[in-house]
Amino acid sequence: MEKTGSVIEQIGDKLFEEFKRAVPLNPQRLRGKKVSEAEIRANTEVALRRFYDAARAERARHKLGLLARARVAFALQQRMLSHGYPAPLVKQVLFAMLTSVFIGRK
Repeated sequence: MEKTGSVIEQIGDKLFEEFKRAVPLNPQRLRGKKVSEAEIRANTEVALRRFYDAARAERARHKLGLLARARVAFALQQRMLSHGYPAPLVKQVLFAMLTSVFIGRK
């Protein structure tokens, strides 16, 4: 079933908001205090799992086909880059999302 552009945009928006919560652009300060690199890594790892779970839920809820999944990933990539996330990070996160969540039948 063909997904309309607005549905793809809504899914992309929702996933981007989830990603922004998971991986803030400037994670050095959390609740007003300086955070160590180890804390940033640990927090990011847990938050990324939540992000991938949200992507998995959106895929299942909207029954996204292959082309719709690709369009969502592209829309998400464009949002991440336009908001200043570094290209290597965007590439790594999207590759992980595609391989762990968006590839396969379920």
